[in-house]
Amino acid sequence: MEARDSGSKARLVVRLALNDEVPRFNALLDEHHFLGHHLFGRVLRYVAEVDDEWVGLVGFGSAALSLRPRDHFIGWDEATKLRRLRYVTNNQRYCILPSENRANLASAVLARTLRRLSADMEAAYGHPTLLVETFTDPARHRGTCYKAANFLAVGETSGYGRKNGSWVYHGNKKVCWLYPLQRNASSILSADFDHPLLFRATKERMHMVDLNTVVIDGANGLYQRLCEIADHRKKRGIRHELASILLICAAAMLSGCHNPTEIAEWATSLPDEMRLRLHCRRSPSSKELVVPSLSTVQRALKEVDSEELDRIVYETLACQVQKERSRTSTTNPNRESDEESNDNQETGNPLFPGISVDGKSLRGAIQDDGRCVHLLSALTQDERVVISQREVDHKKNEIVEFRPLLVDLDLEGALITADPLHAQRGHAEFLVEEKSARYLLAVLRNQPSLYDAIEGLDEKRWSEPYAETNKGHGRIETRTIWVADAAGLHDFPHLAQVVRILREVDDAKTNTARYTETVYAVTSAKKSDVSAQALLHASRGHWQIENGLHWVRDATMREDASKVRSGSAPRVLATMRNLVISVLRLARATNIAKSLRSIARKPEVALTLLGL
Repeated sequence: MEARDSGSKARLVVRLALNDEVPRFNALLDEHHFLGHHLFGRVLRYVAEVDDEWVGLVGFGSAALSLRPRDHFIGWDEATKLRRLRYVTNNQRYCILPSENRANLASAVLARTLRRLSADMEAAYGHPTLLVETFTDPARHRGTCYKAANFLAVGETSGYGRKNGSWVYHGNKKVCWLYPLQRNASSILSADFDHPLLFRATKERMHMVDLNTVVIDGANGLYQRLCEIADHRKKRGIRHELASILLICAAAMLSGCHNPTEIAEWATSLPDEMRLRLHCRRSPSSKELVVPSLSTVQRALKEVDSEELDRIVYETLACQVQKERSRTSTTNPNRESDEESNDNQETGNPLFPGISVDGKSLRGAIQDDGRCVHLLSALTQDERVVISQREVDHKKNEIVEFRPLLVDLDLEGALITADPLHAQRGHAEFLVEEKSARYLLAVLRNQPSLYDAIEGLDEKRWSEPYAETNKGHGRIETRTIWVADAAGLHDFPHLAQVVRILREVDDAKTNTARYTETVYAVTSAKKSDVSAQALLHASRGHWQIENGLHWVRDATMREDASKVRSGSAPRVLATMRNLVISVLRLARATNIAKSLRSIARKPEVALTLLGL
């Protein structure tokens, strides 16, 4: 780490001590530190230099086994502490060597050391560091540099020390200081399940799921909610509970199964412990836990009340999203999307939660009239979680189902995005007047007067352009947005601004233009409420429902290849796919395909994700 020291042109460098420098490191500590050079456990030694002159020494080692103030701060039990104590590192020595006086040198050295500590610990010992602890003796110093580096004083030690394998009271109580290297370090260290950050920063971590983030449990847990669905099967001969069958389907699809045949085969392979968690029935004769057969699964899926199932599943997921947002707002965990979210709000204007609405046909589920089952879904742009779904009647279209799709959702303050089909006056009035939401609707010539009014707008009324460029998938994509006040432009309900977006796509290898397109949109969000940058992100975020949901269901979960078409089964399986994808998104999965393969090797994880 390099930085220019305040008030000086000299560079401050903090680095690991080389092997041949350890004797010099130890000798200097013996000379200048009252505790000497002895470090124990998983040791890292750092040297701070200014113009190749050693100005500071920092030594780290294993954390203390028993430390009441730290354990109280983290909130872990004894068993959890023994499993995760290695993720806590002790700053055992810190010494600023006698040299010319430099302002803030002590805190600068410490800050730069802490910045690289976790990566160095992972490289040396195979695991990161989430929390740093240290002690100060009040009789010698007050820990000013630790306080300046934002360490937290959490209490005093009890005055005991280890000697010859036993505890001896010496009465020299010390102040315990803690520094979380992750903002939610204490919750990660005390959680029931291992957080992905506890694994090595390799591909192994990329498809790990955080089992602590999805807690579909308690009085309103998924099993209890599924029990609310009426069973329309003939009572005579019913052996397996409907809620249990649906849980088996969800867990099997979380384990990589795609159709009823694979689901039934997966259930047959389950051990008794997992069958019990899935509420399987016990045979009266053999006393063994029995799973449903293929015909039972097919019949249940065909006859289940899909409306009730959708209501229960999406209410559960919407509740989970609210929990996630509440938890994120209080703990602000270090997530991959945090950087993007911060970028979205650089202007200081709030970015309302985005919800995308779009439809998808199940191409393999062809009905008797030759048409495919068509479903309309609502997806949160931030979490990429499905919170509502409706089946579109073959004699109608998506426009009719737009209101029923959103009517039961809490949309206050949300920004609803939809394709040009939904640029309808009734939709705009419904969103603003009844749901207290805002809309961002693309416009094509299905609204000819509105489209012509936007296209013919005087160039002087458009704002200064804002552009963003992204590179990926072999192309360079540049999006430029202009916004204009819509006062007096058109009588479209609650119209506040109109939007023009120019999309330019170039080949990344040849740097030649592939194509350009200009799209228009209307929004009820006022300029004082949302910036042009935020509108651009919301417009781009609308395609999360295509890339993050529809494409995953097709490419990863083989939805269009499914030939299931009887009764409610196509819609029920689509709901289960939405449930699987949404649960994995909430569990921090960055690659759905890899996560499904990982869970297939550990099927008990699927049950944990469902709160079983």
